Amino acid sequence: MANVVTTGEARDALHKIAQRFDAGEGEPVYFGSHRRAQGVIVPVAVWEKLLEAAEDELDAELARERLARDDGRHLSQAEVNEVLDRLRAGRSA
Repeated sequence: MANVVTTGEARDALHKIAQRFDAGEGEPVYFGSHRRAQGVIVPVAVWEKLLEAAEDELDAELARERLARDDGRHLSQAEVNEVLDRLRAGRSA
């Protein structure tokens, strides 16, 4: 892990940290009391990539769970069309 700065140091340096991020220097800044990491500041682009990866993993887990419960029963194209026709008819009523 990188150097950990105190919470006060991180607070005092927020403007400089933001400037570094704007300049493309995206190293995370770890901070916490007594230099024990309690949080991290990262550029928005890094956060968005992490969030996207986490969402992808959650989606994959959901897909795995659904596949595990799959009973092999599938709708025919005619059944799908029937449901769609009923939905369309309900909207126009």
